[in-house]
Amino acid sequence: MHLLQPWRRFPYALTAIAAAPRFVPGPFKLVSGSARRVVVRRPGLTLIFRRLGTHAALREFRRGRLDESPVPVGDIVALQRDRALAASVRTTRLLTQDVVVFRGDPELSVIHAYWQTADRTDYEQLVPELAGSAAFGLVGRDERGDPAGFRRALKLIPSLPRVRVPIGVPDDPALRFGAGVLYAQWRDVGLGPVLVSASAGGATTDFRRWVAAYPQAEALLAQAVYGSGFGGVDLLAEVLASTEQGPALARLDSALRSLGRVIPIAWVVDARLVSPRLEGWREDVLGNVEYAAVRSLASSRRP
Repeated sequence: MHLLQPWRRFPYALTAIAAAPRFVPGPFKLVSGSARRVVVRRPGLTLIFRRLGTHAALREFRRGRLDESPVPVGDIVALQRDRALAASVRTTRLLTQDVVVFRGDPELSVIHAYWQTADRTDYEQLVPELAGSAAFGLVGRDERGDPAGFRRALKLIPSLPRVRVPIGVPDDPALRFGAGVLYAQWRDVGLGPVLVSASAGGATTDFRRWVAAYPQAEALLAQAVYGSGFGGVDLLAEVLASTEQGPALARLDSALRSLGRVIPIAWVVDARLVSPRLEGWREDVLGNVEYAAVRSLASSRRP
């Protein structure tokens, strides 16, 4: 294979599940699959995945009938305080972000007002529920908000053009809830967002969840470059070609921030309940679990 330009971390892209040819055998073979459950097997280990809603899965986990369950949206803190289940809660900050993307042409001053007044604090508390998950850039550095910038933006809002900004929201319960948090803040400070269904089309501003295609920060930046009309392909090429990426990542992230078309809101947190019966259970930053490395201890009726 010949790449058209230097890409130092190309091998990482090949580690993504989506990069594997369909004919390559995996560690498990499919035994059966239906609308309610999927059974896969390898020598010495059989996995049964049951298709349940999050609240139904939680009930089954409490009863000891499941070894792994997703945590329902908004329940992370409550379960961390639950004496019976606290030790089973696993949280992972994924290489995934909730972002607002401007593809239309409102004035730059309007876009910057949305960027500065995005309610990341309430969003962090209500959606990811993990301290430190608020996002002010796409690189993942430890950053803080800009209180002075927020105050300046508030003072400027009355002088901005009165424009209606339709924001397309996917049909996903977590994202719809999160969009409502942002909408309330922006309306309170005098901006003009309107939430519309993304499936209806027509919106030039979108609330999205960007998932990295492979386990490197550059993957999110590539989505920003190609998904927002930013046009910083040269800066992205510099990032991809760099051995020591830090300075190049910072330059591209700063350029995106100055333009404001991509508003990072929060890093996505995956929360699951995992039974102590499962040894070797780990989740990577893409949300994948290597079940081939998991060992199941003797069965128990307790979580």
